[in-house]
Amino acid sequence: MFTTLVALFRARSESSRQKLETENAALLIEQKIREAEQGHDTAKRSLAGLILRERQEDTALKALAARRQDMEDRTRDALKAGMEELAGDGANALADLDNEHAARADALARTRAGARRLRLLLEKTERRLTDLRQGLITARALEDERRGGTALQGSLGGLGALMEGEAVLKRALAAPNTGDFADILDDINADLSGDDLVDRMADQGFGAAVKARGDDILKRIRAGTDTAPPAAHPA
Repeated sequence: MFTTLVALFRARSESSRQKLETENAALLIEQKIREAEQGHDTAKRSLAGLILRERQEDTALKALAARRQDMEDRTRDALKAGMEELAGDGANALADLDNEHAARADALARTRAGARRLRLLLEKTERRLTDLRQGLITARALEDERRGGTALQGSLGGLGALMEGEAVLKRALAAPNTGDFADILDDINADLSGDDLVDRMADQGFGAAVKARGDDILKRIRAGTDTAPPAAHPA
């Protein structure tokens, strides 16, 4: 059970890490580019140092070759003059110069090989950095697209709310008017109590209406008759 929980925790952690990495891909790539560029610049300085050493070794070899040639000429002249001991010293000096030349030539070869390898590595790194910089442009475009999708989702959510609001308004407009409902209820009550029939008969001139009406009062005013309501009779 514990092993399963650990595995689930690691899986969730990895999933969260990947999600965070995806959401911040451009920022992470940009940081890695800066780190790679720093290493790239260091390698460039190293290559510059190797090239400088190569030039110095080459110059030293040429100077050494000139010294050897001069010593060889002097040694040859001493032999011609029969000065064996001096010529022997010259030969020993030539041997030392030859050993130094071999050592310097080996060092120069190693320096050149190292510079060549480092130059090739720099060329590959430069190409990969170029690809990564182009990838950064793509990653930024994807993030902009993703943010646009989020904005679109928000717009769609707002549109949904708008549609729901319109539906509520439509239902509200379609709902019966409470005033109309009250009028209908009054008509039903009047019909059931017989008041409606009395009013309809009054409209035809057969007796007075149950309730005072503005039209009747206006007629009495025009006729010059009393418009006051009749006094209530004691019960």
